[in-house]
Amino acid sequence: MISVGDVPVAFAGSADQQAFAGRLLGLLRTHGRFMSADAPIRVSLASVAEFMEATGEADAAARIEAAIQQNPAVFAVDDIDGEPYVVTTRAGRPPVGRAGSANSFARRFRTPLPKPERPATPVRERPRVDPSWASLPSVLDTDMDELAAELIEPEAPAIEPAVAVEAPMEAAAELEPVVEEPAAPTARTITLPPIVPTDVTGVDDVELANAIRERLGADPRIANFGEQWMMEDRVPRFSRGDLRRMKDYLQEQERPLTDDVLAQDVLQARPGTPEFDLFRFAVDFRLSREHREFEFVGTANQRFWTTSGLPQLGTTRRKPNEIGADYRFLLDETPAEPRFRSSESIDHVLTFYEYVHGLLPYNAELQALLPAPLLPNQRAAVLTFECPQSYTTYLVELRFPTPNRGGYILGLDDFYTENLVPGSIISISRTENDGHYRVEYLPESGQSARLLELDERRSPRYVFRPTTFSSGVDEAMLLTEERFGRLANEKPLDEKVRRRPESVVAATFERVGENRDGNYSADFVTLLAGVNIERPVSAELLRSILDNDDTGAFSRDPDGQDAYTYVPGTTP
Repeated sequence: MISVGDVPVAFAGSADQQAFAGRLLGLLRTHGRFMSADAPIRVSLASVAEFMEATGEADAAARIEAAIQQNPAVFAVDDIDGEPYVVTTRAGRPPVGRAGSANSFARRFRTPLPKPERPATPVRERPRVDPSWASLPSVLDTDMDELAAELIEPEAPAIEPAVAVEAPMEAAAELEPVVEEPAAPTARTITLPPIVPTDVTGVDDVELANAIRERLGADPRIANFGEQWMMEDRVPRFSRGDLRRMKDYLQEQERPLTDDVLAQDVLQARPGTPEFDLFRFAVDFRLSREHREFEFVGTANQRFWTTSGLPQLGTTRRKPNEIGADYRFLLDETPAEPRFRSSESIDHVLTFYEYVHGLLPYNAELQALLPAPLLPNQRAAVLTFECPQSYTTYLVELRFPTPNRGGYILGLDDFYTENLVPGSIISISRTENDGHYRVEYLPESGQSARLLELDERRSPRYVFRPTTFSSGVDEAMLLTEERFGRLANEKPLDEKVRRRPESVVAATFERVGENRDGNYSADFVTLLAGVNIERPVSAELLRSILDNDDTGAFSRDPDGQDAYTYVPGTTP
């Protein structure tokens, strides 16, 4: 008994022959170490003999044949294509005559079991109508008056003694009642009153659109936002949690966001799908009903929403109400019914007041370029200004006029500081999107000059500093030290003085005018540039103050061209 591997095997012969047979079985087991225990391990006699002779076994071929003959219970020989192969298994038995060898996995895989036969589906029996129901139409067609009379005054039938009679089946069949075919019901005719259509051929299209808009807007079943309409019951509704998440996202971003962003980032709507447009309309319509939490600050093509607690866009040097009060004079200079979006582009010369605060006046020119408020009582609109020369886009806010405050645009501080100086000429043009505009300046070669600045490090005061700029400017509005040198180290006017344009004009005469025997003289362009240092004043307002003064403080200077004089001590 010799143990080869894990299974002990008994070999025949002498001790040397048993040891040789054990080495032969160990070699074959090593060759088939990854095979199953009863899988045949076949190796040619020539290759086994060659290997054993290479390992020091003398006369290996003869000894292998002797071991096979002496141990037929362990080894067998197969003749494959005329070459003898020694065969065994890891269990130490030849695989000849193994039970179940014909039922291999490959054969089972290639020849699957036949598909089981399904029993035939039984034919469903059709329900049969009871013959007694055949007389139902005739009963229903009976005159209701006659039926009611029979129910009220029934005739007493004669009572006869019951007699049991046995009749043949043929006679019973003859006594079966005859069923008549029911008559076809008479078709009902419904006559509607004629409707006379309204003739609208003589009505203007604008008036007709306004009438339709007013009629639909008064119907609570119809949802409306801007020029979009939809049945209210088809608009998705938002829970308080959805509204809270939209508000939190706005506060997290710290700036107004469009309905596209809210629908995509908060409501997880996918752009390009029909549901996305539906959710975007739902955002606009539902948030417009939440006046306490959300405010619409967009346009028809670019719908921005904001909420309370967001940081203010633009300057913090002056409050929005104070800036609106400074631009109050624009209420008298703008038309009562402006033609919005009627102009393609405008040019504007930047004043010192606008440069310091990053503003633009919402005058008649800008009203003809920018869109009208989309919603009634809309307070502001957030716009985007793109500067292709610096490859930047700025988020600005348009504050619409109120009954006692003028309108203006704020949020251009960075654009002015990085590219322009007071007196620069800019051009603003519209795009197909009524919420997006292009702002450009005239590029020129670099220039250097000592220009006026507001130093706010300690107490605010005006200083002149060397400045290099590369934008085209209006020389008359450029605040150089040569023309406005007396403003150096001057402090800004007191708030009580600057509230009144007449007082600012008088102070400007003393700062920039030429002293002639105690009076001051200055040309109109110099006065316009100097007055706009302290507060915004248009050329029309300044001309009105100078020409319509009844106190005698301002008057025309006969010695100068388009010049005026100021007499100190006279309160304008």
